[in-house]
Amino acid sequence: MSVCQSCGFERKYLGKKCPACGEPYLTLVELIAEQEANDEKHSFKGRCKRILTAENSKDAFWLEVELIKAGLSKKSIFTIFLIISFVFALTLSVL
Repeated sequence: MSVCQSCGFERKYLGKKCPACGEPYLTLVELIAEQEANDEKHSFKGRCKRILTAENSKDAFWLEVELIKAGLSKKSIFTIFLIISFVFALTLSVL
């Protein structure tokens, strides 16, 4: 059983429209295309495309950094900070 994407009504039969809201159900091709677009949006390639096609690529870059940072927990941000400082300390000691 699936649910309507618009209203959340449980789909109990194989009709083409939701009996509760009247919206047509998405086809399998539309669902696959929607999933691929979502994957592209959150992939590294998609992020690079958005930065390169933006008018102001510097602002677009910092916006992507903020979006990535918003999706991280404090623990993961601290771990990334530790890794960067460890690499910096190793590099500094070699020089």
